[in-house]
Amino acid sequence: QINPHFLFNSLNSISSLTIRDPAKARKMIIELSEFLRYSLKHNEREVNSLEDELKNSLLYLEIERIRFGDKLRFESFIPDDCKSHKLPNMILQPLFENTIKHGVYESLEPVTIHMECYFRENGLIIEIKNNFDPEQVSRLGAGLGLKNIQSRLKIIYGQDDLLTWSKTGNIFQVSLRIP
Repeated sequence: QINPHFLFNSLNSISSLTIRDPAKARKMIIELSEFLRYSLKHNEREVNSLEDELKNSLLYLEIERIRFGDKLRFESFIPDDCKSHKLPNMILQPLFENTIKHGVYESLEPVTIHMECYFRENGLIIEIKNNFDPEQVSRLGAGLGLKNIQSRLKIIYGQDDLLTWSKTGNIFQVSLRIP
């Protein structure tokens, strides 16, 4: 489920960009339409390759990068053998949305989102980390997004230990395991 605030914020940003930077506005419209097309094309029970899910999530991040500029950074380490592994459709994008909502929105400093993927004996592990300002009091949400993902994974795989998260110092980390 796409957060309606993301859509409204994107449309407001596009509206503003049409005057200030029409080329960026066009780019954002194209990326938003590709992102929405992918989102609408797949149902919740469908699985896709990590590579396809990541491409769609990168569209989301690029849209947000147009809004936040240099304040949002992304880096990843995704070995080729991870890219073909299947995972539930639209499972990554809400994790990235969480980093934006609780990291980028709340910070005055640049936020780096780091994604890493590897295999363990019990499946594919995807880790997403981001720095955040521990001095800022989060005004947004009550952790429902992560709990919703956790519930979805339990329905699909019958396990409730596939998504974990932690805060250590100024780093927030989410670990997703796909059997």
